[in-house]
Amino acid sequence: MLSFKPFDGAITFRRPRLSRARVAIFGILGLALGWLVISHSYVAYLSTASPVAALEIRQDDSQSILRLAADALPPASDDQSAAAGSSRRSSRAPTEGLRAQVEAALIKSPLSARACRLLGQIAEVDGSADKAEQFMYAAARRSLTEIIAVDWMMRKGLERKSYRSSAYYADALLRSTPVIAGYVTPILARMAENPDAKPEIIRLLAANPSWRRTFFYELGASLTDARTPLDLLLSLNDSPAPPTADELNFYETFLFEHKLYELAYYVWLQFLPPAKLESAGHIFNGDFERTPSGSRFDWRSPSGGNVVVDFASRPEKATDHALVVQFGPGRVEFPGVSQATVLAPGAYALKGSFMGEIRGPRGVQWRVKCVEGALLGQSQMMLGSFSVWRPFELSLVVPQTGCAAQTIELQLAARSPSEKLLSGVIWFDDFSIERNDEGRLK
Repeated sequence: MLSFKPFDGAITFRRPRLSRARVAIFGILGLALGWLVISHSYVAYLSTASPVAALEIRQDDSQSILRLAADALPPASDDQSAAAGSSRRSSRAPTEGLRAQVEAALIKSPLSARACRLLGQIAEVDGSADKAEQFMYAAARRSLTEIIAVDWMMRKGLERKSYRSSAYYADALLRSTPVIAGYVTPILARMAENPDAKPEIIRLLAANPSWRRTFFYELGASLTDARTPLDLLLSLNDSPAPPTADELNFYETFLFEHKLYELAYYVWLQFLPPAKLESAGHIFNGDFERTPSGSRFDWRSPSGGNVVVDFASRPEKATDHALVVQFGPGRVEFPGVSQATVLAPGAYALKGSFMGEIRGPRGVQWRVKCVEGALLGQSQMMLGSFSVWRPFELSLVVPQTGCAAQTIELQLAARSPSEKLLSGVIWFDDFSIERNDEGRLK
């Protein structure tokens, strides 16, 4: 017969004793693990922040060696023809030590793009063009983010008229490092102005790379022929990624800055859709039915203060739209509403209609000026209450010279800050500019 001793509710655990030998082993393993952490993670940090300190911990750290070698490398001369000159030869002795260090780092890290690039720079300083190219090519093959090597290959391709290669490396640079667009765009601009190289630029742009918008923004500063962007934009017109409004407006801004107004107007007409082209005349979108495109040859209204500009449905006919400006109440800052046009010398009449109410010391008025600033004509000041639509008209004469382009603008007729205190809403519609053959030229 089995019997059980009653359980008194107490359980006792005995902690096993570790021998001194095992404690010593665990201590050694802990120290080894700590050293591995210091010699790898911490050294990796120091290789960028303080490579000298990193090498005191780990003498063969390749990244620290490469960092110090890069700092010690003599700067390359901008004059490539001086590669074999005395200044380069005098630096041969220092580069021998650098080369040995970098070669040792490359043996330890054979995939290091930086090591290959540094060896390429050292070879260039020593006047060895073939070796420089071999190492730069190897660096770019290992990593397209090694921008010094990729830039070197881009420029070498241009020098050798290997335009596809140059375009490839330019694309890589702009994709990996967009902030250097200002340095790469001049290379692409030179290629775009070269009939043999231009197809490579068009091929790149047709793929709609992420840097294309920036390229068109930067392009004007590197041009020798103002028509180069037009050729590029026209080539993209039938591509899957046709020119955007921003890209066209960047080019238009460039042309206006260089006072090439007639070319700007021609470019604008070239890219108008057929439906809009039919309605393009001396004034565009005079019925205010289309959303402005941002072009100077369309309506523009910069942001102001305490004023709202819109294209809205007319109060009495929702299917038709008009320009509406709401002021105040209070002090307003009104930059105006404007549109550029290109009128031949002669006499004209600007016609339109308006309604609404403006309360204040001064109202608004329409003006036509030369882009260069000379006033050609202005309407009466519109102030007070106008409950129904009424027509207005202003006459102007474009002179034979000095007025290649004109600006039509709505402005507040204030002459002092106190005259900017106003309130109200005014509407405009049905604008046109007609030639007045009976007018006289100045």
